[in-house]
Amino acid sequence: MTRRRNIPTKAELIQLQKLYKTDEKIGERLGGVPAYLVAYWRRKKHVPRHSMPKFSEKEVKSLWERFGDDDRCGLELGISKAAFYNWRRRYGIREKPAFLKLEQLELNLPGLKQPSPSASLWGKQTVAQKILARTGGQEKVEAGQTIEVEPDLAIAGDGVGGIIEQFSGHGGKYVFDPGKIIINLVHPLGADGTPSARAYIREFAGRQRMRNCYDYPEGSCHQVVMEQGHMLPGHLVVGTMPDVAAVGCLAGFGSPISADTMAGLWATGKVPLEVPATIRIDIGGRKSRGVYARDIVLSVIKRLTTEECAGKAIEFYGSSISQMSVSERFTVCNLSMTIGARVAVCPFDAATRRYLTGRVTDPVAPVLADKDAVYDDIYQINIDHLTPQVACPDGPANIKAVSEVESLPVNVIVLGTCANGRFDDLRVAAEILRGNKVHPDCRMLVQPASRITYLEALRKGLIRILAEAGAVILPPGYGNCSGPSWVQLGAGERALTTGNNNAPGCLGAEEAEVYLCSPATAAASAVNAAITDPTRYGR
Repeated sequence: MTRRRNIPTKAELIQLQKLYKTDEKIGERLGGVPAYLVAYWRRKKHVPRHSMPKFSEKEVKSLWERFGDDDRCGLELGISKAAFYNWRRRYGIREKPAFLKLEQLELNLPGLKQPSPSASLWGKQTVAQKILARTGGQEKVEAGQTIEVEPDLAIAGDGVGGIIEQFSGHGGKYVFDPGKIIINLVHPLGADGTPSARAYIREFAGRQRMRNCYDYPEGSCHQVVMEQGHMLPGHLVVGTMPDVAAVGCLAGFGSPISADTMAGLWATGKVPLEVPATIRIDIGGRKSRGVYARDIVLSVIKRLTTEECAGKAIEFYGSSISQMSVSERFTVCNLSMTIGARVAVCPFDAATRRYLTGRVTDPVAPVLADKDAVYDDIYQINIDHLTPQVACPDGPANIKAVSEVESLPVNVIVLGTCANGRFDDLRVAAEILRGNKVHPDCRMLVQPASRITYLEALRKGLIRILAEAGAVILPPGYGNCSGPSWVQLGAGERALTTGNNNAPGCLGAEEAEVYLCSPATAAASAVNAAITDPTRYGR
């Protein structure tokens, strides 16, 4: 008869765990006990598994000595500034590294190797300049300089058939890097409106081994690029559609280029870009009820002019931006192009990191503006007293408070498009329409920005709420910058849309009126068939 093994007490297990950490080593110390048995004893005695520190003292100390800045060190580890500060305090690392003290004293001792400006964040470079310098193989670039860069992503979303023909005309046989090219067939038919063009594009993509070729139902190309994990912070993205600037919501650089330039890029892998001057906009304050990201960016557009922003990059900062989700930042960056901005960037922070978790596998190397970055202009905007806004006809810069045009009848309401067709937007509208009905005197069309958004809204019950309220649910897709391409207004009709274009004739007749608004304003207006302030519906 074998002797029964003595089971260690809870205190003994805790002591053994402090010494030997893992169940395997504890089992060896107890004389060859299997690890699963040690784990069973732990569970019975409520002793949790030993967890190794996520970041070792050596790793934390090395980063601190390298950068001497909690914000930059946190970005290297993928954690926030405050989290790195806590890890540093945990290991008793409190003093500033010696090289930073020397740098602050501006000593230039013989033989002393000074840290690079990029490491210390004192190089007078903006985010746009840093990204262009990296992709152009240069240490620094200046505003107004034209350099040849190799983009991280090239998005062909419109006129793909023509790009292929021009690529062949450039003498191209194979594209420079099929993994960096993304084709998105944004229209139900092909490049020239025929199914044969669609087959032609797909045949070309297969021959070139372009694995990132998305069909129309996948949705808006820039939304798909983000959802599929192609876009990373610090990436340089070029596209044939002007709203490529929207990818700046992930702290990247998105610049539009012509179809001919895109064809040349496919052949050579290089594209000339001018380094834009940068405007910094700090948005502070607290949002009022019924105010959303769309209203905030409309208020920004109202204060700036096309002459001030034309061809420039905009960097958004401030407490209001830091509280926005990536979806809301997408709207901010997308609408920035309506006043002529070429690039729009929101900074990398915890919200960006949360969005990327589970979507990307490649290491993230965000780009931060230097603390002494040189900006063309700096604006500070407070939104404490901001009310819901609406862009009136004949240009998105004609912006008024919703209260000024309230009760104006509308015939068609469009919720969706690339500017406001994501899950957060559908949820805001569903919360307002829950228990309400779309007024019989108007139509409400809902088009999710992508198939992934559509499926998520289906799972969460948002599509059912919208459909029960009387909205027409369209297939996910791009539509156009105002609304689905099959929405054609007659003379004298009025539409309210979450798109980013309300130029005359954008939705049919030249005499039709198109107003741009937030998803909340669109949903509230659908209940009354008239422009309505969503404040009384908001939480």
